[in-house]
Amino acid sequence: MTTNLGSSDTRQEVEDYWRLRLEETQVRYREATGHYRKLVQEQAKGTPYNPNGALALARQAESQALAEYARLLRIFTRLTANGQMPKHQSVGGSDGL
Repeated sequence: MTTNLGSSDTRQEVEDYWRLRLEETQVRYREATGHYRKLVQEQAKGTPYNPNGALALARQAESQALAEYARLLRIFTRLTANGQMPKHQSVGGSDGL
C-alpha cells in the first residue's frame, strides 16, 4: 500500500507517517533477527554450511531488513532533525533518497 502525501499535509502528518513506517520496519528487522538467531542456535556444530539453506536465507532476510530499517531511519532523521522533507514516496526503496 502506498500513501501519497500531498502539499497540504502538515509536517506533523509527514513525521507521523514516517514514524509509523520506521516502527513497522523495526518490528520486521527484530523478527528477522530473532529467526536467524534461533536457527543459529539450532544448527548442530560441525554441520557444513549450505549457502542455499535455511540459515543462509535467514541471514539474507535479516540483512535486507536491517538495510531497509537503516534507510528509513535516515529519512526520518533528516525529516525530524533537519526539516528535510522526503521528495516522494514509493514502494521499493526510493523514498526520498
